Amino acid sequence: MAQSVLGWTFLVLGVLGLLLPLLQGVLFIVIGLTILSTRNAFARRILSRLEQKYPDIYAKVERLKLRFASSKPLLVAIGTILMVLLGVGIYLAVLGFKTAYAKIAPMLMG
Repeated sequence: MAQSVLGWTFLVLGVLGLLLPLLQGVLFIVIGLTILSTRNAFARRILSRLEQKYPDIYAKVERLKLRFASSKPLLVAIGTILMVLLGVGIYLAVLGFKTAYAKIAPMLMG
């Protein structure tokens, strides 16, 4: 279950990354598909297409996959951090940076 949530989280971040300049969209999509490919045939098919189109990024993801595959607590921690960052990003996108800063600045100043 946690693996599926983490995979879909990376996919969502990847799609957002295609639209936002701050995130590496293709990298997050490949990571998400790599995580999901252990259980979903559609992810394996898409991943094979992306491997042909972006071989350098795919190689990086494979190295990361081997490094982190045995550490589920680390994957859960990374997934939690990414979910928090996604939440902050959505909050800022909905309110806009000026409105968010106007709400947060008084709390930070004292």
